[in-house]
Amino acid sequence: MSERPDPFVFPDGVKFRFVLLVTALLATSAFVYNLLYYAVAPGADDAVADYQRCIAAPPEVAPVTDPGAYARGVLSCTAAVEQQKAWWILAGLTLLVFTAVALYLVFPWLRMWREGLEPLEPEEDPEDAALVGVLASLVAEAGLRKAPRFLVAMGRREAGALTFGCAGDYRVRLNEGLLIEGRQDPELLRTVVLHELAHVRNKDVDITYLTVALTLAFVPLGLVPLAVALAGTDTQALSGVAWRAAALVALVYLTAAAVLRVREFGADARAAPWGTARAGLLRLLNVPSHGRRRSWWARGPLRLHPSKRQRSAEIEHPAALFRIGFGECFAVGLAATVTASSLHTLLWLGFNHLEPRDSRWVVALMLAPAVVAVVGIGLWRATLWALWTRSGAATGSSRPRTVLPALGLAAGLVAGRLVHAENGLLQPDLLSLFPHTAAVVWSVALCLLVVLFLRWIVHGAAAWLAPTGRPVSRAWPVGLAATAVPLAVLLCWWLLLYDFAHGLAPITAGARADHRAVAQAAPLEPYWLWAALEHPLAEFFYRWTPAALAAVMLWAFPLAALWRRGAVGPKSCWARWVVVPCVVGTGGFAVAALGVRTLVHRGVAEELRPLYLLAFAHWSVAAAVAIQGVVAAVVTAGLYRAHGRSAGLFGLMAAFVTGCLATVIIFGGTVLGGCWDVFALAPGPCAVRLEVSFVRDTLLRVVVAGTASAVVGAGAAAAAGAWWVRRRILVVPPVSVAVSRRQRAVLGLAALLAIVVVTTGLAVPTTTATAQPPSDVPPTSVSGASAPACKKVDEVMGAGDSISSAEKNADLFEAVGLAAEGGNAALATAIQDLVRAVPTGDLPAFKDAGDRIREQCVREGASLRRF
Repeated sequence: MSERPDPFVFPDGVKFRFVLLVTALLATSAFVYNLLYYAVAPGADDAVADYQRCIAAPPEVAPVTDPGAYARGVLSCTAAVEQQKAWWILAGLTLLVFTAVALYLVFPWLRMWREGLEPLEPEEDPEDAALVGVLASLVAEAGLRKAPRFLVAMGRREAGALTFGCAGDYRVRLNEGLLIEGRQDPELLRTVVLHELAHVRNKDVDITYLTVALTLAFVPLGLVPLAVALAGTDTQALSGVAWRAAALVALVYLTAAAVLRVREFGADARAAPWGTARAGLLRLLNVPSHGRRRSWWARGPLRLHPSKRQRSAEIEHPAALFRIGFGECFAVGLAATVTASSLHTLLWLGFNHLEPRDSRWVVALMLAPAVVAVVGIGLWRATLWALWTRSGAATGSSRPRTVLPALGLAAGLVAGRLVHAENGLLQPDLLSLFPHTAAVVWSVALCLLVVLFLRWIVHGAAAWLAPTGRPVSRAWPVGLAATAVPLAVLLCWWLLLYDFAHGLAPITAGARADHRAVAQAAPLEPYWLWAALEHPLAEFFYRWTPAALAAVMLWAFPLAALWRRGAVGPKSCWARWVVVPCVVGTGGFAVAALGVRTLVHRGVAEELRPLYLLAFAHWSVAAAVAIQGVVAAVVTAGLYRAHGRSAGLFGLMAAFVTGCLATVIIFGGTVLGGCWDVFALAPGPCAVRLEVSFVRDTLLRVVVAGTASAVVGAGAAAAAGAWWVRRRILVVPPVSVAVSRRQRAVLGLAALLAIVVVTTGLAVPTTTATAQPPSDVPPTSVSGASAPACKKVDEVMGAGDSISSAEKNADLFEAVGLAAEGGNAALATAIQDLVRAVPTGDLPAFKDAGDRIREQCVREGASLRRF
């Protein structure tokens, strides 16, 4: 890879900046029409007050065991306002698009009419005939299948040219000054024309004039409505709205200026290899400019054309074409999350029945490709450049820097939530930007995850680009599609947690109650560690099929590069390193699971086993998750010397396979307990009678939570490996060998398991209140599943002296079992405490247990009437 990499292997910076411009313009326009609705729409005066009321106390909230209860309450409360706003936003965006398209189509005709452009006449003018021959040879040299139309601008004395046109009908304006000087200096004519033809070859002419059309259309259809909206905004909220509007408008015009600047770098890079064009361009750009000095704003970020010094530097060393920085990533993050709110509003027009998570998932799926088009392509290009610098043509790192782009993207995503119009109206105070302390926590977590995400993109790009430094087949589009899935999952959950952070307190309180209840009967880890698996929001995420697909993508796409024909990799016996820890980890998990079953069967009284069932189910999943982290750490540590940080990808694959096998062990133990009493936690048949929905939820839970554990384990092992390598003075580079059949078989097995997991998640519905789990495994907590226990308690305590104490105790212990089967450990513990308080006459304990029973039954939607 000694030759300088081709900057046009991937879509160039013009295209992904244009995607950024469209996203920014969509976000800003939606902000403007959103604000305009609040300012002038009939009946919108009370909309802000309605929003504040709905957020403070959403109606018709479901029991707090339901993670989506608060979100559904807010959405149902604000539905009328959202639907009205959606029509305003849709109408404004439609008008903006049609106006921009009309301007784009009329631009070529307008330019020809205003400048009086004339076609060449080779039949009548011998000089024109000679010029046509020269231009035809330049068109062929540029590799264009269809020649543009060349027109002459009489009266323009500067030695320049301009390409314009639309929809494939391109034209090149040749200034009269260029034709005059070109007769004296043919190389000047050749250089200028090739540069203009490079714009056609780069396909940036349409992008250029669409950019101009969009920004011009935004003046009457964006800035004017914005002025009207600001004039109608309440003075108390005006400052909060004004700075948000200014930030978004600046984003639009700064991005448009960047599109027009970068296209010049791309044209220079395209034309430079054509014959002597490089020398001609450098000679032309080294000529000092004459004329009046430009204004400061035209020389700053709003300049539409790069300076000659910048263009000359990029021709010599085109690093800018392979670089992505903080600014681009911040801009796309800001535009994405501002647009997210408006797209969510537009969904109300046709999909107002969607759950809060599903609606944000749809929005995230629409925005993730735009973010990936900017950040993903930028990182692939940066990786290509970094691999070239490592190969000997230059010196440098084999991986591009990702911290600043990651921080830029994360900062932009967070800022986008703050800039949204409702925040300016509802929270005009700068100190109240974050709606809740938890939102700050989620935002900090987002920064960390985005850093890891961008590093993962780089590792995937390096796997497909090395060792040739070129994308194999169409790997990069597949890579971007694979990248969009984890990003969409991340965006969906961050938007949900951020938007409803202040409504999660009841859910967390219920989770703490469940932890205390189970901990009274069986040993448990601290709450924060327990909640990582058992918190309702965590379970809601783990049982989600897109989360499982994202977990698979983390290792599947980068390692799929080893499956291609002729693929090579370091000589490391990585297949053995993947298989052996999987087998050992799964075997150890099986022995531990059966051993714990035996200990519980022999050492725990039968009436206390319902709560031990809950604890054992947690122990099983937690152990499977922990084993995956250990396996990932071992595999990463063993392969780090040969593979570097990419060893973590093999660790993630090994952990995934281990998680799948551990799930088989979990349910195999259930069947084994029905056949051999020594392993039984509860009576059950000796048969494979497993509820498919519960198996599906447990499998996804183990896989997704195990992937998180594996990322931690692999990251720790990689950090330790990097420290160890730095201590060594001499590092011998590994020898590359072809991928063996055994290694391909391991990849195939892992891919097959991945297909099974994702297909299971898509084809099998999640657990519902009617789904019954195996006899000795408690179900996933579902609101209302323990209502029969409440009914039983109400019947027993309301019976008075009509039944004996022994019958009351028997019925109450039956209620304990019903509560445990329903997944409500807090209710089961409260009923047990009630039974224990009666013989001792402990009235405070009896009253406390009764209050807890009533609270839990309210959560189950089965309020007590007689007790």
